[in-house]
Amino acid sequence: MISVRKKLLYEEAKKLRQSGKSYSEIKKETGVSRSTLSSWFAKAEWSKSIGAKLTEKYKIINASRLVKINKIKGAKTELKHDDYRLGARNEYQGLKQNRLFNAGISIYWGEGDKSGQGRVAVVNSDPGMMQVMVNFYRKILNVPEEKLRAALFLYKDINEAEALKFWSEKLRITKGRFIKTQFLPSKSTLTKSKVTYGMCNIYFCSTEMSIKIDEWIRLMIDDMRV
Repeated sequence: MISVRKKLLYEEAKKLRQSGKSYSEIKKETGVSRSTLSSWFAKAEWSKSIGAKLTEKYKIINASRLVKINKIKGAKTELKHDDYRLGARNEYQGLKQNRLFNAGISIYWGEGDKSGQGRVAVVNSDPGMMQVMVNFYRKILNVPEEKLRAALFLYKDINEAEALKFWSEKLRITKGRFIKTQFLPSKSTLTKSKVTYGMCNIYFCSTEMSIKIDEWIRLMIDDMRV
């Protein structure tokens, strides 16, 4: 009785497989496990051919699904970015009379990272400029201290310990939040005399703030356009 039932299941499963069904689909219709179906049909050339066709079919379906998912994600991301820009426009009216805001935006316009990768960063050798920028980060952008990072770019004949002490004290950023120093080939004495303590990069990561700064720069340009 059992062998007859198994034979009937085999014949039913075979018809379904020959019609182009996957093992998962056959299992749903017959209750036969995937491992049993594989033992029945995996070595048959005609079943291998069907399996190959199904693989290509699912590749196309999955690729199509991935495109749709990415489009949805992209649309959601763009909506979020639009919200950031709207927030920047609303905040601009209350900020544009603030001297620190104007100084920070102006410096960022000239010296800031505009890669659009969600990184807010300024590199310069002028300690006064960098003090303004770190105050802009803290007081205007309200960046938490633990998110602030710094990095030094030094010529090889600049003392790293002295430079690190100098920038740490000037910017009030603890030495532990400075990442590994990058050393540059030495240039002329004239150039080096202008950068006694090298160049410092102060940065943090925030897509929202990166987008808002870009929008504030655009609004400032519009205000000053002739």
